[in-house]
Amino acid sequence: MVAHAEMKNLSFIYTDENEEALQHISLSVQKGEFIVLAGGSGSGKTTLLKHFKKELLPIGTRSGHTYYDGALLEEVPDLLSAQEIGMVFQNPENQLVMDTVIQELAFSLENIGLPSHIIQKRIAELISFLGFQDLLHQSVHTLSGGQKQLVNLAAVLVMQPKLLLLDEPTAQLDPIAAKEFLGLLKRINEELGITIVLSEHRLDEVMSLATRVVCMNNGKIVYDDIPKNVIASMWEVEKFRPFIPQIPRLFLEWNVKDIPFTVREAQMKMNDFSAITYRNGQVEQCEKQEVILSAEHISFQYEKNSPLILRDLTVNIEKGKWTALVGKNGTGKSTLLTILAGLQKARRGKVKWNGKVIHKIDSKERFKSIGYVSQHPYYHFTFDTVWEEVYERARELYGEEGKVIAEEMLKKFWLDSLKERHPHDCSGGEQQLLALCTTLLSKPTLLLLDEPTKGLDPWKKERVGELFKQLQKEGTTIVMATHDIEFAAKYVDQCMMLFDGKVIMNDAPKEFFSGNFFYTTSINRFIRRELPFALTWEDVYEACPNDMLHL
Repeated sequence: MVAHAEMKNLSFIYTDENEEALQHISLSVQKGEFIVLAGGSGSGKTTLLKHFKKELLPIGTRSGHTYYDGALLEEVPDLLSAQEIGMVFQNPENQLVMDTVIQELAFSLENIGLPSHIIQKRIAELISFLGFQDLLHQSVHTLSGGQKQLVNLAAVLVMQPKLLLLDEPTAQLDPIAAKEFLGLLKRINEELGITIVLSEHRLDEVMSLATRVVCMNNGKIVYDDIPKNVIASMWEVEKFRPFIPQIPRLFLEWNVKDIPFTVREAQMKMNDFSAITYRNGQVEQCEKQEVILSAEHISFQYEKNSPLILRDLTVNIEKGKWTALVGKNGTGKSTLLTILAGLQKARRGKVKWNGKVIHKIDSKERFKSIGYVSQHPYYHFTFDTVWEEVYERARELYGEEGKVIAEEMLKKFWLDSLKERHPHDCSGGEQQLLALCTTLLSKPTLLLLDEPTKGLDPWKKERVGELFKQLQKEGTTIVMATHDIEFAAKYVDQCMMLFDGKVIMNDAPKEFFSGNFFYTTSINRFIRRELPFALTWEDVYEACPNDMLHL
């Protein structure tokens, strides 16, 4: 049987690079499959995806071949490729080109010359399937991140593709929007028969959707099998264990071989909870520290007659604590961070840093002591190479010592092999690390981070979490906006939820997440009846090691 899409001994090296991005890749994709691409940041996942669509082929030297329905990819007619092979990228902003949703959906169809009555029919049918009629005439600029990504997906689906490629499409979505998006992909795969190849770091939600998991490392495919077999293989290699989702990881720690992936499967597996008795547990109370950063009665809107993004918001950040801001896309988390950093001024209210109104602090002092990393790390880059980005900032701060410090920082953030690469040619995770690297050069005492784990693989995420904890011990205060609930549950001291422009919840992680239904971890959903404050597999295993269980 001819494969739907296939790579045969494909190797690729980017122009001016020394190492191959893809090494001898052989991969066959059958019609109707749902394949999840896993692997570390910079392992070649995005490069591999782009080699399935000829319009996106990166510039460089390649050997081997890619086929689509038996034809060489380069020989597939342009019209066929445009219609049948669609791709959705990580950043919802980057794919939108028109002003309104209906214009966005019609754009590609008009480009391939379809008559207006066919365009109307396709849009009407698709909107009925997706169920977002209310958005049809809205400006794309007013949509939340989740809605924008839904429109991006719809703009691809309206072409009626046969192969759908997605590169970390939920990376910038809140937990509820991410679940809805993945649920929609499941419907598209099962009901429409569209073949899906999805790159993803957060595997908790996608493993149960996959027919196959392909795991990459350093440009090579190291595992290619059904999900349970890939997880079992990862378990045997220490460096891949952080990639294993929380629920299967717990059961593997318990020496259970037939591992579950979902909360429902885990609860069915644990029909007898006799070994895990109810334990309310003791929640550690953190000592109150002095308030080092405060926002008092902050209100903000981007234009005079536009809706308020923040409304009479008051928040106090304690010295040396790590605080997470969570909430739905569009609730004002990013806006609040820019106001706290002094990059935007509130319409009403004041921000104080060490008791001083932030806009009255000398800008040099402010930029040295307050480190801000945007959710779009490429906004930070001004030079042509990774080395220049780090070295020039280090030289500005430390003079002749800057070169040695820059070398050390590049190694610390796993960027030393990318010195000559243009920052915009780095993977999303590598860009994130580069922005963190340059920001931390000034040794700020306050870190304001917008989605700092976006694009990071699980192993690097753990290392970054450990780095931030070390910075805390050295006196750094951290405020982080995040959709990464598992990361926040494991590392932070305080969680705040934004809704309707205000902070509506503010608590320590165990109290915060244990009281939530959606904004909590898969482990907590699984075992909250018996262990209400358990948030991670480590919490459960500490309470119930495998020698206490009889599974």
